[in-house]
Amino acid sequence: MARPKVNISTTNGNLGGLAPNVDGVCGLIMAIPQAPTSGFGTPVLIKSKKQAGEELAQATNAQALTAINDGFFAEAAEGSKLYCLFVAAATTMEDMLLPANADKLLTFANGTISLLGLAKFPASGYTPVVTDGIDADVVKAADAAQILSTKWFNLRKPFRALLQGFGFTTPSSVKSYAADKKDNIGIVLGTVNGNGPHALLLALGRASGMPVQRNIGRVKSGSLKLQESAVVKIGDKNVDAIDSVDLDTLWEKRYITFERNEAAPGYLFNDDNMLGTLTSDFSSLRNGRTIDKAVRIAYEVYYNELKNDVDVDDNGRLSSAIEAALSLNIEEAISRRMAGEISQNNDGTPAVEALVNPDPSAYAGLYSAAGIDHPDFNILATNLVYIFVRIRPKGCLKYIDVFLGYTAA
Repeated sequence: MARPKVNISTTNGNLGGLAPNVDGVCGLIMAIPQAPTSGFGTPVLIKSKKQAGEELAQATNAQALTAINDGFFAEAAEGSKLYCLFVAAATTMEDMLLPANADKLLTFANGTISLLGLAKFPASGYTPVVTDGIDADVVKAADAAQILSTKWFNLRKPFRALLQGFGFTTPSSVKSYAADKKDNIGIVLGTVNGNGPHALLLALGRASGMPVQRNIGRVKSGSLKLQESAVVKIGDKNVDAIDSVDLDTLWEKRYITFERNEAAPGYLFNDDNMLGTLTSDFSSLRNGRTIDKAVRIAYEVYYNELKNDVDVDDNGRLSSAIEAALSLNIEEAISRRMAGEISQNNDGTPAVEALVNPDPSAYAGLYSAAGIDHPDFNILATNLVYIFVRIRPKGCLKYIDVFLGYTAA
């Protein structure tokens, strides 16, 4: 037996198919040409364009500074937290995820980072090894990032990661993630004026500035904040020159990239795809961020209950009053802190439900999804309580079919 603790896990397959944002704390690990003011491998917190300019004051780091100031802080409000770890240009994205780098940054931020970005300005002469239509380093980094995100989820400090799609070649040749299971990871394809990290940081900044349930490609949020003269490309082609079939292919292969905004001048992100099958509940960044926030709230609420003495009935089960209190505590916390970020019931209340030790015959599916075969409610024997928290996320209008015709009436 281990020491007393609260375990939080998520169940999947249940859906079937500008002030600084406190939920948008970001981290960035980026390989740059020259050591920044604080030095390579030293975590720093950047909250403004001025601070970014002081940290990346070196002439050879001009493009990195542009990526942060014209990318992240173009979309996220000044004052937003961007924890940064700059590494040498020779550092691969896969190596950025080693404990000496990624864990150092995440720990420096006390586990508050909910969005992590990885980008690189590789050393001169760097030639990507392209095997799946993209730098093999990106593919390896996606694998490593999913492992890292699982590790930090188990610490109850979950995050989602966005990777720069360095070395992308063509839509037809690039690796498909349509059948993969990397729900915590997304890859951003594209460049702004030849600057790949700029595109990545636009996505990171837009996500940071939005509530957790919102799609970074939402049309009503307006075009991405780019200069009118900006040259926006996917691979070696301007976005406007890319065939819609190729854009569909990139979406189907689960990549985040640019598309023209048909309602106003400028560009949008095509969607908020993560690297996993559409049947996963967490195949979108918005659903992932929503569940991550709920995980943090649930852990905070129930950590306070650890090792508390409680009344039990003559079968060793928690008293009904205690079960009701455990249910009410989490429902109230999520309702209060996620109002507007999850769906509402018909009466206007947030759609969250907490079931404490529910009847196994009535809720067999819940127990099965959690890997529990024979629940035992005798807390005197097990010291265990089963709590299922169910939230109904916001939907997202992706396919709008309009049937238009005449009527004689």
